[in-house]
Amino acid sequence: MTDYANFADEALVQMMSNDDHNAFTEIYNRYWKRLYVLAYDRLRSRELAEDVVQDVLTGLWLRRHQSIIRSLPAYLATASRYAVFTQLSRIIPVTAVEALPEAVQAVTDDTAQLHFLQQSMQEQLKQLPEKCRIVFDYSRNMGMSNKEIARKLHISEKAVEKHITKALQRLRLQFRNYFHALF
Repeated sequence: MTDYANFADEALVQMMSNDDHNAFTEIYNRYWKRLYVLAYDRLRSRELAEDVVQDVLTGLWLRRHQSIIRSLPAYLATASRYAVFTQLSRIIPVTAVEALPEAVQAVTDDTAQLHFLQQSMQEQLKQLPEKCRIVFDYSRNMGMSNKEIARKLHISEKAVEKHITKALQRLRLQFRNYFHALF
């Protein structure tokens, strides 16, 4: 019997798109708690958070043939945010409708800032040495473990750690003023 826990997210997504129920079950088990925490932090309701997670994961399965997923964690986080907004729109009292323009503006501002930050981060990552950039991409965007990366690139786990540390140091240095201004 295949141990799906050993597969990287990208492999599980590919198998799921080929109707592999066990791959979906592994994704479900791997991400349920993270998605629940994300939804609960925004909704502060166990039942609503569980509904969000169920909606997101059901949607993932239903769109398994249509979606192109480059980063499963990012895809699930984005889908969760939209599902949270949907839940909130169902429970917002009618009197709160007056406050919607400010809320929409805040979300729009946050989205614009996030987009700018993502673009800036991609530009910084492009400036890294190739192997360092590849290691960081495998680690952060594809969710691979250090051991998986080391095996795939035929380097030591220590080298993987050094590349990730180097990338993170560069990002921290470049964005220190940005994050300092936020807090």
